[in-house]
Amino acid sequence: MNRSVYALIVGINNYKSPTIPPLKGCVNDIRVIDEFLRKHLTNNEDKLYIKKLINDEATRQAIIDGFREHLCQAKSNDVALFYFSGHGSQERAGQEFRNLELDHLNETLVCWDSRTDDIWDLADKEIAKLIAEVSQNHPHIVIILDCCHSGGGTRDEKDYVQQLEYTGIRSVDTEFKKRPLSSFILSDKEINSFFSKSDLNDNQSNKFFLPQGEYILLAACRDNEEAKEHRSQKRGVFSYFLMDSLQRNGSLNYRDLFKRTNALVRSLYPKQSPQIEATNFNYLDQPFLGGIVGQRQIYFTVIYDGLNGWSIDAGAIHGIIYSKGNEKTRLAIFAINVEDISQLQNAIAVAEITEVLPQLSRINISGEREKLDPELTYKAVITSLPASSLKVYLQGEESGVSFARQAIQKASFGESHSLYICEVDNFNEADVCLQALYDEYVIMRVSERRPLISPIAGFAPESALQAIHALEHIARWINIATITSPANSFITTDAVQMQVYQQESEIHDYQIYLEYQANNGKLQPPVVRIKLTNKSEKALYCVLLNLTDLFAVTVISFAGVRTGILLQPGQEIWALEGRDISMVIPQNFLHQGVTEYKDILKLIVSTSEFDANLLVQGNIDELNPDSFEYATQPYITNNNILNDFIQNLKYRRAIVAYQDEPQKPEILDEWVTYEILIITTISKEVNLGKPYIDNQIKQPNLQRLFKYFRIVLFFLFVFIAIFGGWIVWQKSQQNELEKQPVSHHIFFIKMFKNSG
Repeated sequence: MNRSVYALIVGINNYKSPTIPPLKGCVNDIRVIDEFLRKHLTNNEDKLYIKKLINDEATRQAIIDGFREHLCQAKSNDVALFYFSGHGSQERAGQEFRNLELDHLNETLVCWDSRTDDIWDLADKEIAKLIAEVSQNHPHIVIILDCCHSGGGTRDEKDYVQQLEYTGIRSVDTEFKKRPLSSFILSDKEINSFFSKSDLNDNQSNKFFLPQGEYILLAACRDNEEAKEHRSQKRGVFSYFLMDSLQRNGSLNYRDLFKRTNALVRSLYPKQSPQIEATNFNYLDQPFLGGIVGQRQIYFTVIYDGLNGWSIDAGAIHGIIYSKGNEKTRLAIFAINVEDISQLQNAIAVAEITEVLPQLSRINISGEREKLDPELTYKAVITSLPASSLKVYLQGEESGVSFARQAIQKASFGESHSLYICEVDNFNEADVCLQALYDEYVIMRVSERRPLISPIAGFAPESALQAIHALEHIARWINIATITSPANSFITTDAVQMQVYQQESEIHDYQIYLEYQANNGKLQPPVVRIKLTNKSEKALYCVLLNLTDLFAVTVISFAGVRTGILLQPGQEIWALEGRDISMVIPQNFLHQGVTEYKDILKLIVSTSEFDANLLVQGNIDELNPDSFEYATQPYITNNNILNDFIQNLKYRRAIVAYQDEPQKPEILDEWVTYEILIITTISKEVNLGKPYIDNQIKQPNLQRLFKYFRIVLFFLFVFIAIFGGWIVWQKSQQNELEKQPVSHHIFFIKMFKNSG
């Protein structure tokens, strides 16, 4: 299918205001992305439309018009790209934005004419509105920002620029002048629609919520960090490594593109942390600038540095276990551009873990088909572990059990034993039981008899493998749920306070009971709000997970679509921007007569940022029976958390760091976890009035029955009409036949008279 790519690319080296220092690499960044797009998109059937704004062309109004007049042309299946290279800054956030901004500052893009003639920067709230306008036609939207504070571009302290000269830092002073709401590109109607009344007594009667639009954001740094330029290359460091990654392999998906770019930027500037955000996690697995969503393949990143030698970017915090016995954790290593890492024959080396550190693990490489280059990055997946985690007891008909055993032996890459589960002979030692009865597989906890998933029909290799993949799905969930804080962490368990509110009241308990309520004959699920507060004296990175009874793991986002947030000491933030979170019991549970549902809210607090997206998995009933997703997961161990922890990676390149930059990144290796269990039930009062539940469950069935009744009635009407028409036609034919003998008789009489 042909598509159109609309690109708005903006680069500003020199600004109108004499108080804004010049830059040297922004126009070069735009030149390179321009050349890349023209080279890769003009030789196929896709159409390319580029609007380029350089220096004095990049006024505030021109950028706004570029969104509305150029990018808004993109339709479904098209691509809309906004690339900004220039100064970023911050401005004082009004009271209406305080629920979004922990530091009470908006992030901004500094336009060419910003801060002259009463012209404001382009604020993140305005960019969010422009993205929402572009997304109305449902194109694939990509935002790339190479400027300071860009991690909050769609939505601590810093060293302010004091001299009007080239600094290599893409930031200017914060604008503390109070900005009126009327100066934003928001109509009065839109302003009112973006506000929501708050029931919480937090001295704010209104809260502002960002306009929603689907997009992918690649940003040079966090919203409280600076983006650097490289002096000799005259390029933004982020743009340089981003384009270097694309030029080496333009088909990289966003996840892989970010992994490589992040590692290279952090190796040169440990204090600059590139960011990636997506409103839909599936977007991360699409190729750059869109395409078909590919199968998600999780892997570790393998690098070499002088301090640790060869290592992978996962350690004790991820649940990696070092065994001193004969059983070692072994890995297969692939080139960075290999897409299918489930095929072990494509591996170029094997390795085993020799030492587990908090955030990385040292490895020993052997069996190299080709010598690994210390200046390159590689992929790795674990092929062998010291022990499996989930203990499974098999019982039932011999044919079904036999297929299940064969599936366990072939579950890993189609050729070796499952990394997730192991069979045990004693029922009482098992965690779960896989029953093979009446030509179907049923998975149950040993402690109870309720099936965990819908039965899997048929005894065959395919259905057995589906059952084993379901067990591995459960194992992943259990490992995430049971990971605990290290005993020697200096972070206290109350360093970040998690507060759960229902209406105006805070619920003080580690185990919270919530009830459905009956309202006008319908069941209404309870709603809560969640707030995090950093009570410590250190900046801490927080990720909030929701683990459900359907073995799903989701990440509860914060402002915008951030799956993690760096909280400064004393800062607080509301999950989902303070919106209500409904605690719903799934319909299929109600159909089974189950009126209790559990959610685990798991807070992971770390001194270093990590990728929470790799923890996400769907409901177990949504498993595709033909999917081999779990054969390509990187590992599973007794207390592991399946994430790819983004570290202060160190990497040797031809480009050297500034002399005043630290050559050795700080080691950040502390984390804690904190859990709250929420049990949602149907209230006793509603249970006494059983029609409420019956109505809740039967209502969809009644709607379907009424729909079928209308269809049957329609066909009955058509049948009656046809049958009635047929009867009328038959009667008319009979009348004709009755008239024919009379007419013939008269005809013959006339003939007889004439002949006489």
